[in-house]
Amino acid sequence: MKLFFAIVFSVLLISACASPHRPLFISPKPEASASLNLGTSSFGWQLLDKRPKSSMLTIQTVDKVVALPNKPDWRAQLQSLLAQQFQAAGALLEPAASTQLQFNVLTLLAQAKQHPLDHEVHSEVVIEVAIRSEGGHYRKRFSGQSSYTAPFKVDPASVERELNQLTERVLHDILHDQHWQQYLRRQLQ
Repeated sequence: MKLFFAIVFSVLLISACASPHRPLFISPKPEASASLNLGTSSFGWQLLDKRPKSSMLTIQTVDKVVALPNKPDWRAQLQSLLAQQFQAAGALLEPAASTQLQFNVLTLLAQAKQHPLDHEVHSEVVIEVAIRSEGGHYRKRFSGQSSYTAPFKVDPASVERELNQLTERVLHDILHDQHWQQYLRRQLQ
């Protein structure tokens, strides 16, 4: 019986080491917010990726660290989706406007530690709302964290799901926050 468990454990360990990793598909779908009130404001809008590294998942094993990037261009997709929500809330997006709204993605990362029989994943998302106008500057950070432990090897699909949900929660907090919306409306009066 011990031999059987040793063989099963060896097969699992070898398959965990041998399996190739694919890029992550990060594409959060934040729900439209009824509390998003931009009036008939006109401003420039950008979503910027300001992360120090392009990887969204790092998997640390005993002897190496594997970094997985994202795929496809999540930033452009998310910028387009949020632009549609801003326009539905009454905004007119003008790239050359004197007032600029930016969402700066500072952290969007899951770090996994692979152990022989299980793994742990710690995820973090930090997005900064920045408004620049002739009247001044405004910055506010929104963040979320999550952690879990699961058996066997790291499953990139589970990490994708976790990162998407975490990003959606952070975006929910941003889109429901009245402080930056009030500041933006005051700058446009």
